[in-house]
Amino acid sequence: MSESILSVLNHLETLAAYEGPWKGLRNETALLQERVAELRARESRLDDVLVVALVGGSGVGKSTLLNAIAGDQIALTSAMRPCTTRPTVYHPPGTELPFEEWDSVPRSALENLVLIDTPDSDSIVHAHREITLEVLRQCDLILLCASMEKYLDEATWSLLRPLRGLRAMVCVETKASDRASARDHWMARLEEQGFQISEYFRVNALRTLDRKLSGAPESTEEFDFPALDQFLARELSRERIARIKRSNVAGLLRKAAQRLDEIAARVRPELERLEKEVAEADKSLARASLALASGHLFAESHLWAYAVGRETSIRSKGVIGMLYRLVEAARSLPVRLPGVLSWYGLKDAGGRRAAELLTSQELVRHGDRLVPDRVLDHYHTEQSELALAFVRAGFAAPDASGGQAEFQQELERRLAGVIQGPARERVQSGARVLSRWLTAIMLDAPPLAFLGYTGYLVVSKYLSAELLGAGFLIHSATVFAIIAGVELVGLSFAVRFYAWLARQGSLMDLRAALLAPQLAFRAEKQTIQETRALLERIDRVKALVLD
Repeated sequence: MSESILSVLNHLETLAAYEGPWKGLRNETALLQERVAELRARESRLDDVLVVALVGGSGVGKSTLLNAIAGDQIALTSAMRPCTTRPTVYHPPGTELPFEEWDSVPRSALENLVLIDTPDSDSIVHAHREITLEVLRQCDLILLCASMEKYLDEATWSLLRPLRGLRAMVCVETKASDRASARDHWMARLEEQGFQISEYFRVNALRTLDRKLSGAPESTEEFDFPALDQFLARELSRERIARIKRSNVAGLLRKAAQRLDEIAARVRPELERLEKEVAEADKSLARASLALASGHLFAESHLWAYAVGRETSIRSKGVIGMLYRLVEAARSLPVRLPGVLSWYGLKDAGGRRAAELLTSQELVRHGDRLVPDRVLDHYHTEQSELALAFVRAGFAAPDASGGQAEFQQELERRLAGVIQGPARERVQSGARVLSRWLTAIMLDAPPLAFLGYTGYLVVSKYLSAELLGAGFLIHSATVFAIIAGVELVGLSFAVRFYAWLARQGSLMDLRAALLAPQLAFRAEKQTIQETRALLERIDRVKALVLD
């Protein structure tokens, strides 16, 4: 078996075993399995004898032709009614054949051929047509027998049409006479129907049989029978038989490849449309999730200010840092009250849950869900529309079980990835800038300088025996409070600025995370991906067979 044919058969076997949602291919698997089995059987018999089937309607002289070829009455004949009910197998002695239930005549001198006389193709007995079909499935070459009266027999043509290009065919006009010939019209009609005929013989089988039985010499009244004898005995050599068998195999491969190409051509535009619809549904779901996420936690600027301020107060140093920590504790008191804040409608039992999402080590606690029902309802709507689109495109509806859970997990993973990753890092980065030693020294320098100057005045006046009045102390305390207050306000504005930067940057991260592909509809995308892989396999079969 050649490597290319072996490769094609392997591809066909894979396609024949398909049990997935693509109905177009699934409906072809039974026929593909038959094709593969026949191809492997024919490949294994390339060196065997050539099986030739004599096919035709009732009364055209098939059995007489077989008797004339054999030169003996081996098949029953009748001029009044059909009499072939079982195939007669005429073969060389010692030939192993899979036709044990048929009438075997093992005395043929044609060592390379097995001739099988079939029941009439136009028989009203259903079993006779089934037997003829079985012979046609087993044969390599068809001797299409006809007479002037029945060469356009539709019953015979209905059996042969499925075999166009799959079997070698030879036409035999069995009752030739000097009056007229069916050759031109018969061949033209066969060509119109797509049949390819390699040889045509006009014979008078009855005259040949009588001559052989009587031992008389050949006569011109037998027409092309000597040429037919020559064709069967000498022209059908081992080499030509192998070519016929390989041609039949190639025809079967072409037929299978053409059929697969037809169903592939039908599904390609549907698959492209489904890909667009799935991508649009994925984006629509991502936009809905993004709108809800950006409209809640990511839209609450005071939560981000609280988060940055909390991180800053934890790290703060120096006098101003200590004062800021006290001010921040008092300022964030409403945030820490139970039930004041919520996110996605989930009440925070701790009172500060929403703001601490950006600083906590645990994103989801006590079974809380990040994905609201509105997003899940949107998912169900999109999934139902996609299921209908897949059915209309010729696919089974994708398995939706577990789809919601997968979507919910994926969305929570992406939200958690942004909040626990870049969003938290941005909050902490701003807090680190505002709580550095350099920042603390710069903030503490003005009030410490003022305290030093005030202390110098107090000490110098004391040493000069002068007493400072209460107004001096009140004035100094007021100035110190103003300096500290200004710096605290500036630090608060800096916290809010870094909170704004963190929120804007995190919104971009959130958009990128939610709009990334593969958010939902994994079953639908897997169906498309598997179908694409099958189409690539079909293209490889087409390239190996048809191109």
